[in-house]
Amino acid sequence: MPHYILKTLGCKANLSDSQLIEKKLQNRGWIPQEGSHNPIDLCIINSCTVTHEADRQTRKIAAKLSRDHPQAVVVVTGCAAEVNPEDLSQSPGVHFVVGNQNKIGLVDQVLKKIEIQSQTQITSDILNPKILGKTKKYTKLLSKHPDDRDWPSVTESFEMPPTSLIGHSSRTRSFIKIQEGCNSFCTYCIIPYGRGPSRSLKITQVIQQIQQLVNQGVREIVLTGTNIGDYGTDWNSFSCLEDLLEIILSSTNLERLRLSSLDPTEISSRLLDLMSKNSRLCSHFHISLQSPHSRVLRTMKRNYGFQEIQDCLKRISRLSTGTPSKPNQVFVGMDIITGFPGETNEEFEWSYQALNSLPWNRLHVFPYSEREGTPAIKIPGVVPKLVRFQRAKKLIQLSLNRLKNDHQILLKDHLESQSPIHDVLLERKGDSPWISGYSKNYLRVLIRSEGQTEKNQVVSVYPIDLMIDSKNHDVAFIGKLKPTKV
Repeated sequence: MPHYILKTLGCKANLSDSQLIEKKLQNRGWIPQEGSHNPIDLCIINSCTVTHEADRQTRKIAAKLSRDHPQAVVVVTGCAAEVNPEDLSQSPGVHFVVGNQNKIGLVDQVLKKIEIQSQTQITSDILNPKILGKTKKYTKLLSKHPDDRDWPSVTESFEMPPTSLIGHSSRTRSFIKIQEGCNSFCTYCIIPYGRGPSRSLKITQVIQQIQQLVNQGVREIVLTGTNIGDYGTDWNSFSCLEDLLEIILSSTNLERLRLSSLDPTEISSRLLDLMSKNSRLCSHFHISLQSPHSRVLRTMKRNYGFQEIQDCLKRISRLSTGTPSKPNQVFVGMDIITGFPGETNEEFEWSYQALNSLPWNRLHVFPYSEREGTPAIKIPGVVPKLVRFQRAKKLIQLSLNRLKNDHQILLKDHLESQSPIHDVLLERKGDSPWISGYSKNYLRVLIRSEGQTEKNQVVSVYPIDLMIDSKNHDVAFIGKLKPTKV
């Protein structure tokens, strides 16, 4: 049987794409790598291109896979393959490049090439053209979608998600990509060019996917996409993400439904009301904030300011009633870019103090990284890289301090009340003696394997200590399935 390796970089939308690629490969008899003893015939990198570092990482992985598996065909797909396929095709070790426009046909196209090569001595003529499909390099980025790209409709290219998937992209929680593409064109972002215009699955197709996954034993589904706040706007005159959520919760037996990233203005009163009334909608928000400073946000071309951010977070905080151990305590994570062009020292200090005063649980901090072709690289007032990293370090420490403080309060509350953390979905074991899981409100929990604990179980865990992960700026509870006397 032929074996493959698949590496996924970047966002959860890429992970969803990788799951469909693995499904198609496994349906054709391909097997994911199961150790170092099997010869590898195919390596696929599902790339990200959000920064220059992401591009560099893609090229580095491709070169290493080619060295480690010289007989394998190395394929790069994803956003980097869509935005600049010509340069990527010349990278060491890369045999084929397939852009996002043609990702749905990747397996058919690549396996056809491999079949030809298996019957013929490999020559440079057989490997040409390296770029499969219609993708070509963008010559200009004009903050609009060009007419010469043939983006597939997600409705027309609809596929049922894989069930009982094994391999590199398998997860206990299932990801359903309900929407693809973006029309916003923020000044720092190249993703609209890599993913195309916003387009969405029909509600009936989403429900069909969810019902199949539930029938296969999936307990939690994460709705993901390039910009899920735009869900439905391509075929409806108003945003209907809330409509979709209500129908999912009323017409399926799904135990847990979780949302991926939303902008502050996309977290509506209707959405908050739905979360407060239905515990199956996980009390967790990941907010694509980028900055709290209104002038910086305008320069980024974000459609909100500090007042909207403050209002959003205060409305979310009002949902978090009761004691810290109650499952309706809403967890809020936020993405932050620091060192954006033009951000002065005074603006950063203001932003730091503003964030310190707002209700949230964790920051995901990124020092600004230039991306060729985006308007942001022409904005005056470039912040030195050392300053960017210094600012990022300060924000990361702010986040870790708050996360530790929140968890210490929660731990004390649980120990005193002898109450468990409810609804922890066990996700994976791997080679570690620890099993990891998350509660509905995104509290990470670690328990030791005791034989009977398997992934995809929902359990109550009694916390006994904390694990501080300084490398990943994270905190988790260490717990047991049975209460421990204090």
